[in-house]
Amino acid sequence: MKCNGVDGVTAEDCEDGVVACTSPAWFGYGGAGYGGVSLSSQAYGCGECPADSTATCADCTATDDTGCNTKVLLTEKHTFLCYKHEYTASKWKKVGAPVTCHAKIATAVKCNSPGKSADSTYTVPHNGCGPCDATAKTANKCSDCTTAKCNSASTLAFVLAPLLAVIFHAL
Repeated sequence: MKCNGVDGVTAEDCEDGVVACTSPAWFGYGGAGYGGVSLSSQAYGCGECPADSTATCADCTATDDTGCNTKVLLTEKHTFLCYKHEYTASKWKKVGAPVTCHAKIATAVKCNSPGKSADSTYTVPHNGCGPCDATAKTANKCSDCTTAKCNSASTLAFVLAPLLAVIFHAL
């Protein structure tokens, strides 16, 4: 059996009994601090992915003559901006300039930020790039949105300020 080796392009012979090949996996979304490419560090090679590694490893059935684990092309992506958040002085704050997020071309723009119930133990996924984990979203620990830079605290202020003005004017 053959699998593509370290470069993801050149097929190499595998040891007897090997039936699968490995390659890196795309993260759904990625941003600064994640290599900026949204690609896991899994190596190309012979063998099956380790248990519990579906988010970081892709495998395929090995063949006799070519490697099934073809090179993952990083050109098949688009970028957008989201904000990073940190917990300081007993509250969550937007930190600095927006980070550049990377996703596959067909993947929708999504940013995330800490939700109403997020405490100091919460970790913001992918530096604000991509959607919330379903469990965190249900628990109101995470909030996500669907446009670039939508996870800024000031974005919410622009919506609430006019609404509050109308309410107080009516009183």
